[in-house]
Amino acid sequence: MCRPGLDTTLADMDISVHTQPSAHPVKTGWVDDALASAYAAGDPLGALIGRPLAPGGGIMLVGWSETGAGRYHLIETRPGRSAGPATYMQIVEFSGPHSEEWVAAEQRAAAGRLGPATEGIPGIVSVLRMRAADHAYLVAVLAESMDVFDAASQAIMSTELLPGEDPALLSGPDRISFYRLVHADLPIPEGSRS
Repeated sequence: MCRPGLDTTLADMDISVHTQPSAHPVKTGWVDDALASAYAAGDPLGALIGRPLAPGGGIMLVGWSETGAGRYHLIETRPGRSAGPATYMQIVEFSGPHSEEWVAAEQRAAAGRLGPATEGIPGIVSVLRMRAADHAYLVAVLAESMDVFDAASQAIMSTELLPGEDPALLSGPDRISFYRLVHADLPIPEGSRS
């Protein structure tokens, strides 16, 4: 499914997010159905599909070379320390709308505090940050094991605010969910062993 054009770069990629209510822990036909729905909507660059680890729907993130209603724009991809393969995915959602001040605070926290706190954690394969038109914000973390997410959470919660960071602008996520990665062919950088 991964067919990026020669001039497609990650900076040009938009991501659509689709809940997969028919996700099943054993049967896999729903994965094929999800991919078929992506192809029916256009010419996707690839997808990440996750099966929930708790009762509930699965998720599919689809990459596109063009913008579209309701899509997130990929604002950053960061390879992790591990080469993978990624077998788990964490999705952290901050629902919109958000103000420009919130966006600036989020960007500063991500670049100056949160990214540096997690970049050395073994087991992280890739981190994708994306933002929608109303400044809704989504982070997808691909990892080798579930323990990685616990280590990342501890590292993040141990950070101190940067000078001038306003705690009032640093709202917590609206939702955090975990998935078993069952399909991954989105063209994103993977980690390298260090």
